[in-house]
Order: sequence, then structure tokens, then C-alpha cells
Amino acid sequence: MSRIELVRHFVDEQLNDPYDLLAMRLMFPPDRIEVEIDQEINDLYAYPERLEAGYRHEWRAIAIRALFNHAFTDHWRSDRDNLDCYLKSLRDQAIPGCIRENVGLFRILGEILTIARSDNAITFPDPGRQALMTMIWPEKNDRRG
Repeated sequence: MSRIELVRHFVDEQLNDPYDLLAMRLMFPPDRIEVEIDQEINDLYAYPERLEAGYRHEWRAIAIRALFNHAFTDHWRSDRDNLDCYLKSLRDQAIPGCIRENVGLFRILGEILTIARSDNAITFPDPGRQALMTMIWPEKNDRRG
């Protein structure tokens, strides 16, 4: 297994939780930021689908890049041992520290996840999204009347 495949496997198996991925996003911010992370997280109240549709994939890519760039420092260890050691330090120190420093963002993420996982949550589209859906599927709009 190549190093990048190993990293992807480790991320899928051990850092796939939204809380861990957000922590990785905060600890290893991308070079180019279009929207501040605080705004992205707050926008999840209005657009919860963004978490699965975009943010999760972006944060996963950040985690893969971070592990690939930082986890292989001890050249006498195997790649798997290096990843195990690095992930242990992330889980024991870095991620809990990041959560403590950004507790507000993690609370919001928890609220969003709770809402998304509840059985009785209904998403109401905003007027712009409703207009777009009417243009895409006009037959749905005709059935209402």
C-alpha cells in the first residue's frame, strides 16, 4: 500500500468523525480561505446539507494532506507506525486542545448534527432555493395548485 493510500485509509478509519475533521480543519487551515470557518459553521443552521455535501469532503482532504505532510518524521519507523504515533498525539493532545480553544464552534456543530439526525426535522427551503427548484422541476410546482 502506498503512503497516500495508507493515509487515506487511516483518515477513513480513524478521523472520519465530523468533530475530528473540524478539529483538523482548524489546526491545519487551507492556504486560501474564502469564508471564515466561524461563518461556515454558523451557515449550517440555514444550510445543513453543506456539511455532507461539501465541508466534510474539504475537511477530509485537509486531514489527508496534514497527515501526509506531518506524520512521517521518524524515518526509522514504518509508515504505519509513524501514522499510529502521530494519530495518538493528535487524539491525546492536539484535538482535545483544539476543541477546548474552539468550544463554541464544536457546540454549534453538535447542535447541527443533532438536528440533522432527528426524525422530526424538516428543512424549509429559502425563497431563492424554492425559486430555483421551481425552475428545475416545474411539474412539482404545478401539482400544488
